[in-house]
Amino acid sequence: MQLTYTGDEGRYYPTLGLAPVPGETYDLPENPGDGNWDAAKTQVKKAGRAPEKDEA
Repeated sequence: MQLTYTGDEGRYYPTLGLAPVPGETYDLPENPGDGNWDAAKTQVKKAGRAPEKDEA
């Protein structure tokens, strides 16, 4: 699960072996549940037509 850390700098999660940086997104097995994590905002790209190649 992709989560973005919103807590304070300097926090260490020993069970994850992680000292997260505020604003960074991490792939975690589950939300630590301490209120310092938000679901990562992902942008979904829509499929489109591939650009046509010039045959020169």
